[in-house]
Amino acid sequence: MEKLDFSPFQGQMNEMVLQLALILFIPLIGGLVINFVLVKIRLPQGLSNFVAIAAMLYGMYMMFDILF
Repeated sequence: MEKLDFSPFQGQMNEMVLQLALILFIPLIGGLVINFVLVKIRLPQGLSNFVAIAAMLYGMYMMFDILF
């Protein structure tokens, strides 16, 4: 049985992985920072979680809009 050679797709796969990392990790880090700051200024945990999740979703939307 022959092995398949995926080397022609390596450039496209690297680009896709980089885009996925940008879409997921930048908003995640931003949401964590926002949550940490809101908890430090003594906002209730439920409200700070809601704001952080909303910021993460908005960040993911904006990254998706910028990249595609």
